[in-house]
Amino acid sequence: MTTDDSQPTEPADLGPGMMRIQDPPQRVSGMRVPSSWKLPGKPADLDEFADDAWRQTGFLCGEELGLIAAGLDLQVRIAATGYSPATRNMTMAAFASLWSRAFLSTSDAVGLIRRGSYQSALPLLRQAIEFIGAQRGLADDMDEWRRFTHEAYARHEATRSTEIGLGSYFSGESIAADPHLRLIYRAASDFGRPNFGPTAVFVANEASHEKYPLIFADQAFHLGWAQLTLSWTLRLNVAQLHLALHLGQHFPASEEARAEAAQHIRVVESLLDRPERCRLEEWQEATGRKRHLIVEFKRRPADASQRLLF
Repeated sequence: MTTDDSQPTEPADLGPGMMRIQDPPQRVSGMRVPSSWKLPGKPADLDEFADDAWRQTGFLCGEELGLIAAGLDLQVRIAATGYSPATRNMTMAAFASLWSRAFLSTSDAVGLIRRGSYQSALPLLRQAIEFIGAQRGLADDMDEWRRFTHEAYARHEATRSTEIGLGSYFSGESIAADPHLRLIYRAASDFGRPNFGPTAVFVANEASHEKYPLIFADQAFHLGWAQLTLSWTLRLNVAQLHLALHLGQHFPASEEARAEAAQHIRVVESLLDRPERCRLEEWQEATGRKRHLIVEFKRRPADASQRLLF
């Protein structure tokens, strides 16, 4: 494999009848990375409930938002190092392409959380985990990327189009191997689908056997949902920074940036370990069935906390 895409080598012989797929034919050009990053700003014309959610999230979850913003800003600075001459190749581009999608999914999810659209943020967080897992999987599956680069962008005469192809790829093993990502991925998947339990909690938070107080399109602030989803966002940020630091041959961050990332991760872990925070735990029944348990769940700081089992 080459380091600059300018002098492709012949594929190495991997054994009888096996040849590594040739390096991609493309060159990386025009890579643009923001010099810094800020979280999405407050949208105009929010209704009174979403506007209040934005205000209360900033007041009660300001520490989380500050750490998320700092982590995303650190990510773009590390990603920018991939455009150095020694690393500017299609292997780096494979990681950066998926990283870019994980990054925007995470940032966009924060904007939804701040306006009280907690359920709408779940698919974005789930999607970000898939992109992070895919980056991890590429370490052993780089031939899948190489194969795509050779087959893509051909002319499809029947439709008179450029055939890009789907390039299907998913690394469930990489997600399953990480205890934090695995837990969040299962919950974000189950809560983001039309399952009745999570749906009831999103639209009728005070429901019981006696009542079902439905609130259509509820965007009122909820401390439990805000803490839980922002915690998941911080976990994703930590996972992506860990991954970036282990990809030093493709993203040669300075020692100062690496030290800053390590310190940032320590601060985030300390915040997430606080016992008073709303959090997700895994409850395993005697039968082996694994269920979602949310603890310290409450709408307002002064409310009594609940434990919800799904």
